Amino acid sequence: MPAKILMFGFDGADPAFMDSLIEAGELPNFKRIRDQAAVHPIENDAAQGAAQFWNSASIGAGIGHHGHYFFMQFKPDTYDILPNHESSIRDITPFWNRLDDEGYRVAVVDWHRMQPKPMRNGHLVDNWLGHDPLTETIWHPQSLAEEGAKFFKGDAIGGGFEFKPRETAEEIGDYLHHLFNRINSKTEFCCAQLRDHDWDMFISCFSDVHDVGHHLYHLEDETHELYDPEIARIIKKPLSDCYRRVDAAIGKIIDAAGPGAQLFAYGGPGMEPLISANSAMEEMLRRIDWGVEAPPTVAETAKKSFHSLVPVSLRRRLAPLARAVRRKVAVSDFARRRFFAVPHNDNSGAIRINVKGREKHGVVEPGADYDAVVKEITDAVMTFKNADTGLPIAKRVVRMRGRFDGPYAEDLPDLFVDWDRSTAPKNFSKIVSDMYGEIDLAPVQRTGDHNPSGFFWTPPELGDVSAALPEHITAPIMDAVRRRCEPSGHAAASQAAE
Repeated sequence: MPAKILMFGFDGADPAFMDSLIEAGELPNFKRIRDQAAVHPIENDAAQGAAQFWNSASIGAGIGHHGHYFFMQFKPDTYDILPNHESSIRDITPFWNRLDDEGYRVAVVDWHRMQPKPMRNGHLVDNWLGHDPLTETIWHPQSLAEEGAKFFKGDAIGGGFEFKPRETAEEIGDYLHHLFNRINSKTEFCCAQLRDHDWDMFISCFSDVHDVGHHLYHLEDETHELYDPEIARIIKKPLSDCYRRVDAAIGKIIDAAGPGAQLFAYGGPGMEPLISANSAMEEMLRRIDWGVEAPPTVAETAKKSFHSLVPVSLRRRLAPLARAVRRKVAVSDFARRRFFAVPHNDNSGAIRINVKGREKHGVVEPGADYDAVVKEITDAVMTFKNADTGLPIAKRVVRMRGRFDGPYAEDLPDLFVDWDRSTAPKNFSKIVSDMYGEIDLAPVQRTGDHNPSGFFWTPPELGDVSAALPEHITAPIMDAVRRRCEPSGHAAASQAAE
């Protein structure tokens, strides 16, 4: 059955890299959409990563309206760092649920880091064949799981690339084999859904270039410091290959949607070589707070012991124990800290200030004291330089308070340190400061990381669409559904009464 509106999501897709492949004639189906679309470059919010990019787009509002800055969130009442599905992350309503409430039939497959909610009229699949799924697959309705099982069973790479060492060409080739099989399976599932049901809007999302971009960027880029010519001779341009596979997939899905479907595409945030000092953030902040000679905190020591002693494959299973230890040391460590690092995407380090009345063991007074601490941190961070080049490692420190409005703005880190990748030929290995000394950085597994670039392609018949940020894409999508489709399902009770 034809779909009236078809939308693709390309998590981690880089517009510049993709355009180069389109111009080389390697992505005919991406070209098919782009050439018929109005093209809107999307710039991610300052120092943010993929979680914000996709959540802001899902609700049509900025990060202060959902508070979702990373897949791990800091909890000020316990000092826990919890994955989203275990934390009390704010309840938000994506645009597809709003359309569902109005009686439209919408299907959504693997929107990145979505807030999964049941739909009365549509279908929803979350954490199925996406990037590093954090939970078991969520199917709404549950009977949809039987449909999915016809196309895919047993995910050999469901734990993500990092949960099993993959260093040889054979190991990497095996990973790509399973990854490409996921693309094929999702494609066939989406095509079947389009053939068997009548949709006002069908949303199909692919995260595969996200996975390959993070873990195999070094095999795509011959200038990368970790480029291995012997492996690259066997594993040829894996990121380009992945884009080609996704291109073939969307061609099949477009055909299954039938003629006349309006096409939307949203993608990003893009990829570039990973250059980050996130692994040094806690030590940087301890030295800034307590002085160069201050010993590591109990929390730092426990974290290093956990990572050095526990194999990667067991860390997720033992994560509750690690968090319990963190809670135990919170009083001794955090009751004395004015600020500390919290996890974030590698493009920027995240800092939480220990504020009285907000954090359980807060020590910094709001107001002038808070402002003075922000200036102290900012000035200190900007003294750190790359030992290889002598140039600053950070291009700016982004203050969040006052920058973003919204009811959940206080859930966000207070500061983000935006690393300067423009002057670093390779990832930082040592950073130095005349005031705070030298810090050696541990190597990281990933070789590619997000940049702020994204894209939004809209049907030309929509007319003048203004979209420059992730949150700008929601209104034109919803407008298109309302203009083109007639509600045919069950509207929410509150609307039915209107």
